[in-house]
Amino acid sequence: MKSTVSVIVPVYNVAPYLNKCLDSILGQTYKELEVIVVDDGSKDEGLRICREYESRDERVKVLHQENAGVSAARNFGMSIMTGSYVLFVDADDWIEPNMVEILVHEMEQKESVDAVFCGYQEIEDGTNKLLQTVTPNQRGQVRRDEGVEGLFGEYSTMLWNKLFRTSLIDQTNIFNTSLKIGEDELWMIEVLKKARNIVLLGAPLYNYRYRSAGASKDVWISDARMTDYESQKMVLESIGDYHSDELTLCAQKRLYYVGQRIMKAAYYSGRYDIYEMIDREIDDVRTVWYKHHSNKLGKIRRRLVEKMMRKRFPCAIIKIFDK
Repeated sequence: MKSTVSVIVPVYNVAPYLNKCLDSILGQTYKELEVIVVDDGSKDEGLRICREYESRDERVKVLHQENAGVSAARNFGMSIMTGSYVLFVDADDWIEPNMVEILVHEMEQKESVDAVFCGYQEIEDGTNKLLQTVTPNQRGQVRRDEGVEGLFGEYSTMLWNKLFRTSLIDQTNIFNTSLKIGEDELWMIEVLKKARNIVLLGAPLYNYRYRSAGASKDVWISDARMTDYESQKMVLESIGDYHSDELTLCAQKRLYYVGQRIMKAAYYSGRYDIYEMIDREIDDVRTVWYKHHSNKLGKIRRRLVEKMMRKRFPCAIIKIFDK
């Protein structure tokens, strides 16, 4: 008997993309699937489309909830999954026909492998233009910490290009519903604490649809954007359980990277209270970032921009140097 893979797909107002997404999952060369589609209170035709797939393919299970966000939808899906492995797919994306087969094959080569990461492609919404193909250079079976380090690098902090052994996941491993951005990164850091080995594959098996209207593309300050900053602080705290200087350094540098972006967004939005708060809070990780960043010109420009903001230069002038 082949192992069942639970594929969890949160759905919210993405009806135009659903057919391509679900067809790519159900058309996998690996057939032992449990496709859990969670409608998060969609106001379009999404739920109807999901029900149609459920009526045609017994592998599809459709759940419905009042709108509560992607984290709540994923938690709902995990609460009923029965597979040996779990894969998360965003409803506006699609996967290559052999993605599941390849990831499961790697997972089952050794019992001690608890997760598999792969490369991906980024496709521009509307034009279908290929924006980039990410085929990471770091490959092969690695120990847990080296694999987790890949999250901060080429394998990305996104959830969707990764297969997990469900035995890693217990009742405490739920997505934080208070976070709108960065919740998947925090969840992975928590779950992978129990991992032994991770397989890294360079093959681009996931297709991510770049939508400029997405929450994570918001360049201005917002409640959602602020949760990205909060999630990075939680990641830094959680990473301490790994007792790894290398992983702590990765989390520190990422906290500064995210913090300074949100700090600038607050400045450009005239939210000087938020700007000043973050400017103070990231001071320690700022020092770490400058110490380890190799691009001298980038560091000079970053210092200049930060100094100009503290002196309240007009946004139009700062943006000239803020590259």
